Amino acid sequence: MNEEEIKIIKSIVALNKIVDKLEQRIAKLERVLESHAKCIGEMREEKKDEWIKIVPRSWLSYLSYTR
Repeated sequence: MNEEEIKIIKSIVALNKIVDKLEQRIAKLERVLESHAKCIGEMREEKKDEWIKIVPRSWLSYLSYTR
């Protein structure tokens, strides 16, 4: 192997390390986003339940048609 080939191999190894780190970060972000989406969904359900308790039934039928 000459020096140029060694440099190429070292560059490939360095790039592989970078790709691995990026894949790990992406996986972590996906988990965080999934968790946040779940929390938002739960918050929306709670808010919907609160509205059902507060808003008169006549308004609820109107609101369901406007969505």
